[in-house]
Amino acid sequence: MIFRLEGDADQQIYAKHRVDAFSLYQSLSELLKHLKEIYEDQNLIRKCCHKYVALKQLNKSFSSFYSEFTRIFSFLNYDDITLMNDIQNKINNRLQNALSVCLIEFSSLDKLKIFL
Repeated sequence: MIFRLEGDADQQIYAKHRVDAFSLYQSLSELLKHLKEIYEDQNLIRKCCHKYVALKQLNKSFSSFYSEFTRIFSFLNYDDITLMNDIQNKINNRLQNALSVCLIEFSSLDKLKIFL
């Protein structure tokens, strides 16, 4: 899907429109819905930043935690390296321990998700 945006709108969707993005837009309506969610609530980005900082897996299932993680970061303009580092600090201790004994270096958030 090819489209033309610039400025803030382009920065907001950058993470999901790159060819190597974890979660690409599947349609123009999905892209427009995402932009509408961002721009309807002027405080959405600030709220998502606060939720992102506070987000921890604790006793939630990984799939539940990961769904929330991806929902929140879809509104933020974080690069994949930041997300990879952050998720390792946000998962519960059991998964952190599994990662610490793993000698695999993950090249993407998707590959890390599959491992966990």
